[in-house]
Amino acid sequence: MSRPLTLAVSLGAALTALGLATLPRQLALLERTLAPSGDPLMAAHGALLRDGILRVILVDRLIPSPTLLLAGLLLVLAAEPVLMLARERRGTLYKIVLLGLAPLIAQRLGELAVVYLAALEAPVVGDAVTAPHRFVTGPLLFWRQPEPAPGWLEVLNDRLNLIVLWSVLLWSMGMRELDGGRLRPWHVALPVACVAGAGVITWALGPVAYGAILRLG
Repeated sequence: MSRPLTLAVSLGAALTALGLATLPRQLALLERTLAPSGDPLMAAHGALLRDGILRVILVDRLIPSPTLLLAGLLLVLAAEPVLMLARERRGTLYKIVLLGLAPLIAQRLGELAVVYLAALEAPVVGDAVTAPHRFVTGPLLFWRQPEPAPGWLEVLNDRLNLIVLWSVLLWSMGMRELDGGRLRPWHVALPVACVAGAGVITWALGPVAYGAILRLG
């Protein structure tokens, strides 16, 4: 097994394990908010709702930060022609991209802590999905209003936060190592452009993807 593949498997296993570790708490919240009411019609609606929400939860727990994952793929596609890498150096690029995704482990650890430590006195159905996302490292840290944050701020928070900046820093250092010499502006600009492009793509396709997940089954 090649070293990049070993790194990919190890990182994937760690992220999957940490992501799924929040499931017991999330499923308990889901059952609590969809408790039987005695009305057959409401019970049937609740069963359909439960299945759709469960699929959303599983996808969310298995795929950490789609924006960063897509940015990593874009960086691989962009860096090879930009750097004109020889075939034998492509493995180094793959390892750099994978190491740049390592901050996702910190995000999963934060989500795990928040899910089990946060108090949810009167949970609603959506809390089963959003509970892990109470761990924030972006602009939502500064939202102090009693009403929910606007949708655009939540979108920005998912795509511009300390985890993303950490990944960009690691990727920039990696580009410098591959290129040799001192840090140049494009070493930073290339990862930033990949993150920005991935952010636009996931923002545009996100509603479609969630709609498809809810309609499955």
